[in-house]
Amino acid sequence: MTDRLLLGAAVLFAANTVFASVLATRDPEVPGEPLGLHVPGSVTTHLALGWGAGVAAPWPMPVVATWAAWRAAQGARGPARTVATIGAMLLVGTLIEPVTWGRRPATRLVRATVPVNLACGAAMVLAGTHRLRSAVTR
Repeated sequence: MTDRLLLGAAVLFAANTVFASVLATRDPEVPGEPLGLHVPGSVTTHLALGWGAGVAAPWPMPVVATWAAWRAAQGARGPARTVATIGAMLLVGTLIEPVTWGRRPATRLVRATVPVNLACGAAMVLAGTHRLRSAVTR
């Protein structure tokens, strides 16, 4: 049986990643540049290769999180760890992007994805850690 708490957080993250990816392809000024590291190529190429963009997580992250949450049985620790870890990676990844701190020009809609990314990351960390704590008490 699927763990609905984990799946809800993972699906929210996946939906936000799709939305942010569409926005990133429309705004070429927000390439993924974690810690200022610039990889040559277009935002569309970066997204296709799984690099991500300044506001969009790499597509393998929501795929793995959703798959782990979908396959999770109640009380399973592995999927909870996976979702929580990917959520933490989303938080860190969002915080190290220049667009987060206004160092890259972006539209209001693109800037609005930053707090949503942070909320998705927090939801995933909280869902995963909650499931890990409840698995310990059983």
